[in-house]
Amino acid sequence: MLGSLLMLNLACVLPAAANAQDTFTSRPVRFVVPYPAGGAADQITRLVAHETSTALGAPIVIENKAGAAGMIAAESVLRAEPDGATFFVGANAPIVINQAIYQKMPYDPVRDFVPVAGMGKAPLLLVTRKDLGAPDLKTLIAKAEKMPAGFTMGSASSGNITHLAGEYAARKMGFKVTHVPFTGSAPAITSMMGGNVDIMFDALPSCMQQARGARIVPLTILDSQRFPQLPDVPTAAELGYPGLEAAAWFGLMARTGTPTAAIERMNRAVNDALKKPELVEKLRNIGAQPMPGTQQQFAAFIDGERKLWMPLAKSLGVRAD
Repeated sequence: MLGSLLMLNLACVLPAAANAQDTFTSRPVRFVVPYPAGGAADQITRLVAHETSTALGAPIVIENKAGAAGMIAAESVLRAEPDGATFFVGANAPIVINQAIYQKMPYDPVRDFVPVAGMGKAPLLLVTRKDLGAPDLKTLIAKAEKMPAGFTMGSASSGNITHLAGEYAARKMGFKVTHVPFTGSAPAITSMMGGNVDIMFDALPSCMQQARGARIVPLTILDSQRFPQLPDVPTAAELGYPGLEAAAWFGLMARTGTPTAAIERMNRAVNDALKKPELVEKLRNIGAQPMPGTQQQFAAFIDGERKLWMPLAKSLGVRAD
């Protein structure tokens, strides 16, 4: 009799658990991108999300919420239920740099977010508008010597890596810049092509096609090696600036309190996607590199970024408010 009751109870519990799991795996998942469509964050996220959706067995919806250096998007994720259905596409600014340049933030990146999985990163490329008359870095620096006010420098937003690394690189190279922030890399590059700003240190996916199409002029890449799709563009080290490297990076973050099972499952799905040769090739074709790894490895990477860029932002005196 007792055995029959146990079997009956088990029969009732198992379908319920299975249904819960089916709902969890099949419902749509949101990836909230803190920048407009067309930029590096958007391109990398969409490529990774497409393959991750297959590995996850669930549809993934991309939402672009630009503004306030990624903080609008971050806040929207923190207002969502921590149930594993909403993830924030974390990046240099909203997860690391903002803490150093804003006096007040509507969230604490360390307290309020949990690293889930890296997706991709892209080195920065120094580019200029065509009519600036600087076909190479040497000419740009020589031109700067005759311009006490320096160049106007576009960026994806205040505090973005394209802003902070640009300020740092310009100082190392010996010229001044006047920062002009935009709401993303795509509008910044468009404005530069229209002659509204002089230069930009932009992530490769946002500017590589324009550079290859000779619509803007690429001068140097801030990476340890040349990028295969731009083989004629030298590294900063080759031009006499060793160690001058910077990259935009993007990875999934979850609101604190999100179930561990959901975080682990998403990490597995992203890593399964990043193992696919076709995705790796697509990322490289737009100027990005995959960032596979465990949740702990991604967390350690972010910690390293904080130790590097936060003191640098303060030493440069970069403020956004």
